[in-house]
Amino acid sequence: MNTLVFVISVTILGIHGQASNISIEQVAGPYDLGEGPHWDEDNSLLYFVDIHAKKFFAFDPSTKNVTETYIKNGPVGVAVPIADQKNTFIAGAGKDLVEVQWDPSTSNPDPEVKVLSTVDADRANNRFNDGKVDPAGRFWAGTMSEKDDQVADNQGALYRFQEDGTPVKVLDGVTISNGLCWSHDNEIFYYIDSPTHEVVAYNYDVDSGDISNKRVIFNFKENDVPGVPDGMTIDKDGHLWVAVWDGARILEIDPETQKLLRTVTMPAARITSAAFGGPEYDVLYVTSAKHGLSTADLEKQPAAGYVFAIHGLGTSGVKPLNAKM
Repeated sequence: MNTLVFVISVTILGIHGQASNISIEQVAGPYDLGEGPHWDEDNSLLYFVDIHAKKFFAFDPSTKNVTETYIKNGPVGVAVPIADQKNTFIAGAGKDLVEVQWDPSTSNPDPEVKVLSTVDADRANNRFNDGKVDPAGRFWAGTMSEKDDQVADNQGALYRFQEDGTPVKVLDGVTISNGLCWSHDNEIFYYIDSPTHEVVAYNYDVDSGDISNKRVIFNFKENDVPGVPDGMTIDKDGHLWVAVWDGARILEIDPETQKLLRTVTMPAARITSAAFGGPEYDVLYVTSAKHGLSTADLEKQPAAGYVFAIHGLGTSGVKPLNAKM
């Protein structure tokens, strides 16, 4: 599928008042609930998912072409490549951790899927949501409970997975598991449980994968930020870039000073996640959703549900890790 590209020129003010000219490209979509952007350096592709459609996509910036595959196990919260295995991915679909065989150069509606493990078996309405790979190559993914667009409080969990796919529960009593990343010195794990309106940090042991000493590094309500935190990524300077659901923005936060450095206003309200990509990792790819919006909402924000590419931020990210399975 080829996608038209629209460019929106924007001027963003940072906390010190300096202006930086950026552009926002509308590169793929629209999708119902886009999530989980992940840059594949080896193939120069951006991967992302459409959760309830059970689809996993690859976007090629050089051709603007989008290919897709379908994971029948359930809503697809996240999917990333497995290290040193060509066309092989790990994904959280429904409550299953699955291995998917897919050549992203072409669409495939029926890929080979193997179930490695199942989580939250005693919680009927749970499904995987956001996930990422830690500095040791472990795949982490969290869950949430959802039925008819109603989310149940404290029914989700956060897991890390051993190389054979065995789950290890890291946190329980989570409502909407989101936004995972790690500091560059491998000592801090950053995490979001969306309804708390907080970005939190834990001490992180890279050898064991254990976390401890939870503390809040940014509270949306205390900083008068509308919406709730969703997915996030980290740049080369260790700053967090946090997507804001129902806030039409991306935040740049310094976790050490706990200060909001910059707000990038987006042309869609339901911003879901972000990942740096491109040859120099200086493009911020951003996913969004149109899920749950009314006809009137969609008329006001025709860009809802698109994947965006933000250029000119003056920063860059680092290479994302693939899962060691």
